Amino acid sequence: MFQDRRDVVVVLLPDGRVRHISDSVADLLGHGPGVLTGAPLDTHIHPDDVEEARLRLRLRANAPAGSSGRAAFRFRHADGGWRWLEVTTRNELADPAIGGLVLNIRDISDHIALSERLRASEARYRTLAEAVPVGILQADAGGQVLFANARLAGITGLEPDRLLGGGWLDAVHPEDRARVAAEWRLDSDDESAATDFRFHDPDGTGADRRVLCQRIRLEDGGTIATITDVSEYVHTANALRLSEARNEAILDTAADAILTIDEAGVLISFNRAAEAMFGVAAGDLLWRPLDRLIVLADLREEDGIRLEFAPGQTTALIARDRAVEAERADGTRFPVELSVGASEVEGRRLYTAILRDVTERRRAEAELLAAKEAAEAGNHAKSTFIATMSHELRTPLNAVIGFSQLLEVQAGTDAADGPRNEQLPDCVGAIRQAGEQLLAIIDDILDMAQIDDGAVSMVEGTVDLSALVERAVADLRFHATRQRVTMTMATDADLPPLRGDERRLGQALGNLLSNAIKFSHPDTTVTLTSGLAADGWVELSVRDQGIGMRPEDIERALTPFAQLDQGVNRRHQGIGLGLPLALRLVEAHGGMLRLDSTPGQGCTATIRLPPSRVMTIAELLARMS
Repeated sequence: MFQDRRDVVVVLLPDGRVRHISDSVADLLGHGPGVLTGAPLDTHIHPDDVEEARLRLRLRANAPAGSSGRAAFRFRHADGGWRWLEVTTRNELADPAIGGLVLNIRDISDHIALSERLRASEARYRTLAEAVPVGILQADAGGQVLFANARLAGITGLEPDRLLGGGWLDAVHPEDRARVAAEWRLDSDDESAATDFRFHDPDGTGADRRVLCQRIRLEDGGTIATITDVSEYVHTANALRLSEARNEAILDTAADAILTIDEAGVLISFNRAAEAMFGVAAGDLLWRPLDRLIVLADLREEDGIRLEFAPGQTTALIARDRAVEAERADGTRFPVELSVGASEVEGRRLYTAILRDVTERRRAEAELLAAKEAAEAGNHAKSTFIATMSHELRTPLNAVIGFSQLLEVQAGTDAADGPRNEQLPDCVGAIRQAGEQLLAIIDDILDMAQIDDGAVSMVEGTVDLSALVERAVADLRFHATRQRVTMTMATDADLPPLRGDERRLGQALGNLLSNAIKFSHPDTTVTLTSGLAADGWVELSVRDQGIGMRPEDIERALTPFAQLDQGVNRRHQGIGLGLPLALRLVEAHGGMLRLDSTPGQGCTATIRLPPSRVMTIAELLARMS
């Protein structure tokens, strides 16, 4: 039993001491038989295994005779290292020739080391398989999936256990499933086979995922497949294509020319509007230095100083509406306005320019300027003519009025050499009234012309509003009496003095009163009120009980020379300057004129003068000193 055996044979006494041991132990543990014989065997067992070894020996000693068992322990080698040994123990205590436990020991260190490496390799494989950002399938030669990683479970929406066998096909889109199943079973002579398909969310709550599957055949006939989710890539690619198509559409439909160059002046883009503007096809210029059409310096920063972007920015506007000159392909030069923006793309500086041909606009501006100058010249000539005409008309009119007044006086007395002409006073009075009316019209025309020409003169001083109101009413009372209109006035006793042109304010108030009398019905009243408003403005209001006007006609009534009643047989005479002139004179004082009217119910015209026109006590004292 102890001769010519590769395994070590040991006979142990019931107390665990070595009774006999074969010579091959020297090869196994590096100790000769003499060293181990008579000594406890467990002194050579690894401390972590010794209790297990003793338990197994006791169990075997109590087991039936001839029974055996097997276990593996670590034994110390003579060099200090440890060896994994497989020990087969047989109970031969009842055999008088043996009288102990017979141990057959063989070295399994290499087998254990190989198993450990295999387990470590498998652990690394599974760790890598779970860590990689792609799905992994491992299938046997029959195509049945043996392993699927967690990433694939995330892509398919199935639990890892449901992916095993052929279950993973349940997640394939129904429209792709038959094709994928056929390709999965098909043997390929290539080292790898690739296909793309879609996974469909089995619950129907998610979107389809497009994947790329790469398969590799193993030596045992099995398959390793990697499945990469390319949905985001496909989505991004589609979005990029859509964006590029949209940008191209925008560029090609833009009315302005758009071009892009790099730092070296190479033309990168040139839209259709640019082709039409410069008369050259983009294909003749793209990806070549832009050495004509426009000066390169006009497409970059001024003075050649490179613009530095603010932190976090990659674009910036460096010029807006820059006026430069460009040149068409035929050599003709024309003016353009351009805006230039700079951008950084992967460290590369690009300049994008938007150009607009302003040839027609410049021509229109020149024509408009010429028309404006002509209009101003005509307006000045008109003002000069009106002033001259006023002077020329005033002279004979003054004579007519003066002589008519003299005739009026003479006609009122008895003639010494004949009977009195009863109709002469009325005729002379009519001549004087017509002359005065014509003179007033000329004065209004002259004042309006001066205001429109910006030449109206303002002589500011202290204005006593109470006296101004009384004088205006007194001047027009005779005219009101002839029209059978009664005039009343109500003035605040503590009305403050104003700073302004007394003559011009009186003229404006007189125009409002004259207008109110003219459009009043007979036997009605025109009321003039004055006082301070709640907001501190000074208000002068003239209210009549005349024909009134529609609210939509008020704006036209304030327009010079406009007549609401334009018929040939109109009842109310005038040239339409009373209200417009009053408005201009009030506005010259920083005030406003408001009209409130209803047809058939009269009209209220209100002059409002700002608080800044009210004189303070300090100003009054300063003027008195």
